[in-house]
Amino acid sequence: MSEDHGDPAELPTTSPRPGPDALYGSNPTPPPLENGPGWEADPLLVCGAAAYDDGEYLYQDYVFDDHGADQRSVLSRAPANTQSAYGSFSPATGDLFYPNDHNRYAFNCADLLEFRARVDADPDEGDEIVYRFTLNAMVEPDLTAVAVGIDTTASGGPVAGSSDWGYGLGDLGAPADHVLVTWGTGAELDGERLDDDRVSVDVERNQIEVRVPLDPGVETWRHYCVTGLWDPDGEQFKQPRESPTDDLPGGARPSSNPPPVFNVGFRFDEPLQEEELNLLGLSQAFRNVLIGGLPRFLTGTLSRVTPIPGLDSAVDEVTAALDGELPRTIGRGNWREYGQARALAERDISRFHTDLDFAKLRSGLDDSRVPKTGYLTLLYPSRYDYGRQGTDPYNDVFWGRLQPYGAYVPPEHDPEEPSPMTLMLHSLGCNYNEYSVFMPGLVESIANEQDGIVLMPQARGPGRWYRKEGEVDVFEAWRDLETRYEIDRDQVTVSGYSMGGFGTQILSAKYPDLFARGFSVVAPPSEDPIEGPTSGLLRSPPLLTQRLLGGRGGGEFLTLFTTHQENAMELSDNLRHIPMLLWNGGIDELVPVLGPINYSRKLKEHGYRHQLDIFPAAGHLMLAVRDQWNRGPEFLARGEVKRGPTRVTYRRDPEFDEPALGLAHDKAYWVSDIRVRDQDEGGLVDAHSLAEGYDKAVSENFRETGSDPQTRITKGTKWVDFEHVHDEANELHVKLENVDAVTLWIEEAGLEPDEDLTLIVRSDGLAELMLAGTFGRETVEVIEGDTTIDLGPLVNPHPDDAGAAGQPGEAD
Repeated sequence: MSEDHGDPAELPTTSPRPGPDALYGSNPTPPPLENGPGWEADPLLVCGAAAYDDGEYLYQDYVFDDHGADQRSVLSRAPANTQSAYGSFSPATGDLFYPNDHNRYAFNCADLLEFRARVDADPDEGDEIVYRFTLNAMVEPDLTAVAVGIDTTASGGPVAGSSDWGYGLGDLGAPADHVLVTWGTGAELDGERLDDDRVSVDVERNQIEVRVPLDPGVETWRHYCVTGLWDPDGEQFKQPRESPTDDLPGGARPSSNPPPVFNVGFRFDEPLQEEELNLLGLSQAFRNVLIGGLPRFLTGTLSRVTPIPGLDSAVDEVTAALDGELPRTIGRGNWREYGQARALAERDISRFHTDLDFAKLRSGLDDSRVPKTGYLTLLYPSRYDYGRQGTDPYNDVFWGRLQPYGAYVPPEHDPEEPSPMTLMLHSLGCNYNEYSVFMPGLVESIANEQDGIVLMPQARGPGRWYRKEGEVDVFEAWRDLETRYEIDRDQVTVSGYSMGGFGTQILSAKYPDLFARGFSVVAPPSEDPIEGPTSGLLRSPPLLTQRLLGGRGGGEFLTLFTTHQENAMELSDNLRHIPMLLWNGGIDELVPVLGPINYSRKLKEHGYRHQLDIFPAAGHLMLAVRDQWNRGPEFLARGEVKRGPTRVTYRRDPEFDEPALGLAHDKAYWVSDIRVRDQDEGGLVDAHSLAEGYDKAVSENFRETGSDPQTRITKGTKWVDFEHVHDEANELHVKLENVDAVTLWIEEAGLEPDEDLTLIVRSDGLAELMLAGTFGRETVEVIEGDTTIDLGPLVNPHPDDAGAAGQPGEAD
């Protein structure tokens, strides 16, 4: 009936850690963060920041901010043949587009990641400046051009300087008396070709290094830096057309003549928040969604049936006439490039500079301009190499080993004290800056209420639904944050708006031992828009979810769904110890309220604590527009992660796993390694220890009305008392549904392995239970039905004495 599994000293003695492996261990050093000869300083990985570090100057730029000049208002359509992965609700302000040959340009190859400088002394040739430029993506060595303008007076007006640096850049409003241009395989200083041995390029590291024969002494020189694409035939920056081709950038309006610049360096004050929410822009997001897909879907049909000559051009002419009076974009700072886009549109980048102090470089002085509090854009190095770089507009994915995330750290943060943390997940079509731009009231109220940090991951794209790479990203960002700040793992909560609210429901159910509470806002309980309102009885047809609006390779119309849609209701059993607050709109045009009501009904059937607030007058965006969150932050602040509960309920569904990424949702608390019998169905483990007796929660359903933060109708379930069911005993009760095997960690369940242990199991089929702990392992096999086994002590167990065949009994 049972067997010993070897020397305890050779086996793990505690249950697996909560969460996936991506949450643990040290950060890797991917090639773009590696230092070649002569470079020693660690990267900053805080965007928009700079530092002097022992003889080196470092500037860390933002990533995925390479969008060039702003040329179109929020009402303007993008030119034909353009590709973007940036989301309908988080568009860039800039309007340049890469050539469409993704295999060469990666839709990202002019994205400046880091700028470095040092001074090298040479007794024979004289001192010289060494510059290193690291790009976020590099497929070929000579596709990207980098230009550095140097003002040796650091005044903004050198006597012999020009604000037109040549090379097709035109006037940039930043006078320079030296201009360095490199394209990876070559470089010129002030129009003169530098020797080849002064230029090196490392495609694996995405780095270009140039040794410049200038001796700055101990002076301070002003530096500007821009990037674009190199035209080897014209020996200049590639000029953007209106529509991109496979080899030429696009996005230019013929009348605007934008500079051929994708990215500008030294942006220390990029705007982040709207002064007030741009309702025109927000409503325009819906139009952008339609414009993004509907014309492509209908043009081939309608144009053949009822063509309307000149309609598109007439609309564009009206839009162009109004362009100067309209908001530029939906959000100011979505990709931290609003200031860059406006400066390039005005052809004046003069405010984006660094005054490089060569006396500091020569002395090896350390001087940091790296912020520690406030709204931060941070970069983490990923362990996962997906074999691609840049952006993938066809699947709305951001590849590469360096990924951005946002964090809000209150100004009064005490670094000596562990901080509570709230994981805040963004909406569909948005990015990691959604809350910083549109809902700072939510961010700051949550942080202030619990004196904690708010983590806002990118999840690898605007519509990954916190699955696959998106799920891994959340935990890699969390891991990285913990290398910078001490996080109190006992006070971690999760929240999100729309798709982020779905992420709140699904991640808290997959990892209930990581979170204390969840607060979801206007969230659907299922990725499938029909499955939630019908409580799983119906699903959207594959034509919709796997062809027109999603599936492998992206949808023909839009990409709104992943390959296989997940449903949080299927894992609602797992929320026994996580109270949930659900806010939904009564007239939500995107998330019909019936879906959240069905999700609430599921929690009610389980007897789980939750509260559903329905705001009758609220549509999908109203709560974001108001940015008022009374009761939400207070609800989260009261949470504490449950440790070692007496009862564990966990449903495992292999359909949610991604083995290639190390994602197996098969454990919680002191239950692990759940294996289901029928792979097409989920399996349930419901186990409770009587080490402290068992008092069953008495639930009570309630209804109420209120007006905070606006008129609401509320229903939910609360625990009002505990009913005593069992006295203390060294006993473990387990219920199994479609479970083939499970491991139970005896000591973590509060049980004593050196005393007689009784195991009572109810199973719907044959199952194997592994009892684990400091004593080693013992396997118990049970049959279908109710089984009671008196195991005796597990310390140095003797299988022959551990009990005969299972005896019929009553499982609780």
